[in-house]
This record gives sequence, C-alpha cells and structure tokens, in this order.
Amino acid sequence: MPGNGIDERALKEAPTWQHLTSVVAHMAIERPANSIEIIESFSHSVLNGKPLPSQTTSVYADERPKPKKLLPVGVQQQTEWATNFGLQLVPPKPVKKSTEEEDEAPEEETEDKGELADVVSEQQNFQRVGEGLSESESFRVSVALKRLLDKEPLAKARFWGKIFGSRRDYYIAETKIDENRVPEKEENQEEPAEIVGKAPETIYQALNTYGAREAIKAQPEEAGKGVNENRYYVATSDDLTEWFLLPDVRPEHIAAARQIQKAFTGDLSAVIDTHPQFPGLEKHYLRAQIARISQGCTVAPKDVFVTEGAVEEEEEDDEGNKKPRRFEVKAYEELPPINPQEPPDAEDAEAIAPVKSWFYGYKADELLEGKSWVHIGHSLLAEGRCSKFKPEDEEPQEDEEEEGAVPDNTELIHPFLCEVSNDAALAFEGHSRASFPAWTFRKAYRNESSTTRTYLARSTLWPGALAYAVAEDEKPGAQFQNLYIGNGLKSLKGDVFAPRLPPRTLQEFPSNGIKLMKDCTYDDELEFAPLPPPPVVKGDDEEEQEDE
Repeated sequence: MPGNGIDERALKEAPTWQHLTSVVAHMAIERPANSIEIIESFSHSVLNGKPLPSQTTSVYADERPKPKKLLPVGVQQQTEWATNFGLQLVPPKPVKKSTEEEDEAPEEETEDKGELADVVSEQQNFQRVGEGLSESESFRVSVALKRLLDKEPLAKARFWGKIFGSRRDYYIAETKIDENRVPEKEENQEEPAEIVGKAPETIYQALNTYGAREAIKAQPEEAGKGVNENRYYVATSDDLTEWFLLPDVRPEHIAAARQIQKAFTGDLSAVIDTHPQFPGLEKHYLRAQIARISQGCTVAPKDVFVTEGAVEEEEEDDEGNKKPRRFEVKAYEELPPINPQEPPDAEDAEAIAPVKSWFYGYKADELLEGKSWVHIGHSLLAEGRCSKFKPEDEEPQEDEEEEGAVPDNTELIHPFLCEVSNDAALAFEGHSRASFPAWTFRKAYRNESSTTRTYLARSTLWPGALAYAVAEDEKPGAQFQNLYIGNGLKSLKGDVFAPRLPPRTLQEFPSNGIKLMKDCTYDDELEFAPLPPPPVVKGDDEEEQEDE
C-alpha cells in the first residue's frame, strides 16, 4: 500500500516506477544468477533502450511504377530439375506393419541393383583434355542414371553420350538387361506384327517407291546379340529423370540412315521427311545412328582384350616363314568373343614380350599412335547386321550344284580387334593435305613427378566420338571409356550433302500418226440435227376443258 498522501495512480504513472517495472520484467525473463550485482547493467540497458526500427519516408521515394522482373533464362527448367532431384534423394518410406507381422515376416533380401559407371570421374578424365560435360551436368546425369537403375531391371549402365537437337538435346544411356530380374511376358501379350507391302497413301510415298532399291531381306539380330547387344535409353534436356527405351534397330533402318543426312529435333515421335523415305520415326533414326557410331567408334588400348577365331591361323610359305596377317576377312557368321587380357608372370620374359607395352602401362607414349588402339565394336555389314545373315530356306539350286563352282559374294571386313590405323583415311577436296587419318591422338598435360598419363583418341569420320585412356607406370593395362557428344551425323569430308535425285519425269505419249478432229460450229450442228416434232393440234372439247 502506498504511504499517506501519495496517490497510487500518480505513483504508477511516474517514470521511476515504469523504469523499475521494466528492469524487474527484464530480469525475470533473463533470470541471472547474481541479479543483485548486475541490476545496474539491466537498468542501463533499459534506460538506453533498443534502436528504433528504420522508418520509411516518401521524401526520396521514386513514384514511378517499377516493372516486373522477368525470370532469368533456365530458371523454370532448373526448378523442375531440383524438385525431381529432391524426390530422388528421399528414400522410399517403409510400409508400416504391426508388431505381429514384423515378428512373423522373414527378413527380405535386399535387391541387388545393377552396376553403374562413375560418370563424374569419367567426365573429369575427359575434362583433362578439354572435352566432356561440365561438372554440374555430369552430376545431374549421374543422378538420372541412378534413377534409371532403380526403375529398370538392368545389370549395367553407363553414359553413352549426348546428341544435340534443334528443340532439345538427347542424353543416351547404354545398358545391359539383367535376365534374372526381367518379368516374364504373359501368353496373351504378343508383339504387333509390322505391315509389309502396304500401298502408298500419299504422293510423297508414291515417289519414294519409284526407282527405290531392293528391300533388305536380312532379319534383325536378336536382343542381346550383335548390333542389339545393348539396350539404349534416352532422356531429353527438359527432364533428365524421365527415360524412354529405344526400340531395337532393324537392318532397313540402318540402310536408310546411310542414305540420308537429317538433323535431330529432340522429339522422338517426329516424322523423318527425307528422300529417300526413312521407314520410321525419329526414335528409329536415333537408334540407327547410335548403332553406326557404336560399332565404328568404340575403341580401347591394344592388348586390353583378346579374342579367339577372329583371324585364321597364320600361314607359312614354302620356306617356313609366317605370312603377314590379312587386313580383311570374310564376314563372321558367329561373332568372336571378347575376353580381358590375363597378366603374365612378371619373371617370364617370353610371355611379356608380345604385350610389353600393355604390361608396363604404355610408358613410351604408345597411345599417341593408331597402332596402339583397337576396335572393340564389331563391324557393321552392308546388310545392317554384325553377323552374316543366313536364311534357313535358302538351298542351292540343281543347276548350281551341277556346275559345281558357286560365286562367293561374302562381304570382306576388318578382323575383330583390328588396329584403328587400318581405317580408311579421309580426303577433303581442295585441301592442301592429300588425306587425313581417321583418328587423331593427343596427350593431356601432366606434372613430371606424376606416374599417370591421360590420352585422348578422336574420330574424324564421326566428329564428336571420343575415347580416353589413363595409364599408370609399371601397372598393366589402362582405364578407358568412350563418349560421343555431337549432332549424330557422319562427316561429309568437306562436301555438301546432296540427296538422291527425284525420279525422272515420264515421257508424253507419242503424237505421230494421230489425226485430230476439229470442233464443228453451231450451224454445222443444225445442219445435221434432227427435225423438230410437228405441233400438236387441239380439238374443241380440249379447249373448253382448259377454259373451265
């Protein structure tokens, strides 16, 4: 209670009372241990008070309306990718089970995912020689491939390359199917049969039938063999998380792709309007170009792999000397296998001699020469297959059996695992150099104290096809990888692409000996026209009926 003569209301409104109230409230919030000793500091902070908030004034304000800021280029695309990327990183929520089900349910074995190549480290090796994807782009591709492995039953997956399009770009993954994880097809699910010999519906289709080449009779290779050994998935630059499976390539697609030069749009369902006509959509054309690039530009350092049966046994001349190996062999009916090289004993000099450069890690910069790189992709035949097609119904005719000798029209190709130096050189018309090698090589900068070296092989026939090899001193072999980044078109060797000419116009019907008749005039028509019928005479009764 306040003392006598003191007004309670006036006391509470006094500044001293309000100050003490604020100090006590402040100390009640902070609750210091030695409140009596530091009451002076609390009083000082309350007296000084807090800084005033910044006040807005219209003295220097700009009254003009501010335009809305436009979004920078690529913000929407990056936002969509970040959203999908966040969903990928979040692990799936486990299904809630009751305690009884948890006790009874046996432990489930974790599903073994496929093997995924390290895209980031591979692109770093390419970046050492100034090629490949950027660090951020390679990371996004790596995350997208991981997402693909989670969805599809794949045993292996690697980044094949990137093909530029006019609307969007293609990112391509090369995979192998895990047969143990593939779901069995139901009996009712049958693949739709393709319509063969369909009549042309438009003038464009009719013109392509005139003078067209004979259709290829070869059947496509089975899935998992030859040109269809790998399966390819493609994603666009709009959304790397959505992958589409490309169909297996057919011989007619490869044959048609060799005759045209068509840039990609980035739309898998786009129509290929070319002359001659391509029998399919852009997804079939993309798969055909992938097959051509893969079979011709997949290379590796020499002696990393070995094979059997690719070349006939070395022949000897009359004096017993071995003849040089042939650079061409007949097309294979069965493709030879490819196996990794087994390192010989370090103390066996005779076993090391044939693979000396490989055994010591290519110390003498052998990988700067074409003879130290080999093709590990099978040659693509003219019929659009890697193995020779042999129809089962084909039997020798009686006349041919009687004559005895049957001409052998088997295509000649380079043997499997042949050196890239055997590839045909490129000739550019009007250039000072007579020819250019099909492959060029260079070496990345390295410190003198470093024991590793990085080499790059580049194809001039397919611009954008690359391969790197990282070798280490005194260590057998080398790490390598292939990549393609380009527009998906073959080099024209300096020429302008000229499509096949349209069919020649048909000749007019010969007019010799034809007598043309002149049109008659109106008077001539009247001269030969029949006479008009006589007028009908009416009777009296008929006239009375008409009057009524």
